[in-house]
Amino acid sequence: MSDINEIDNIKRLFSQIDKSDKEDFFEKVAEEFDMVKSSVRSGWFSRFEIPMKYNVRKHLIVYMQNYISRMAKKKNKGGI
Repeated sequence: MSDINEIDNIKRLFSQIDKSDKEDFFEKVAEEFDMVKSSVRSGWFSRFEIPMKYNVRKHLIVYMQNYISRMAKKKNKGGI
């Protein structure tokens, strides 16, 4: 996958996360990647400056897919 396609994929996945879940998402990503939440929010998901190093983008894409799936299951379970 090219760098542009990875970023486009991340943007597409990010747009699928409910606004009400974004703060939780930022916290979880910060924990997963051992970062500060504000760096995740401003660097990764405002400017979409996500490092290529150590396959971070690929890992993030998988993490986001799993997060979206978990949130959908949780909301469906709640009757929404």
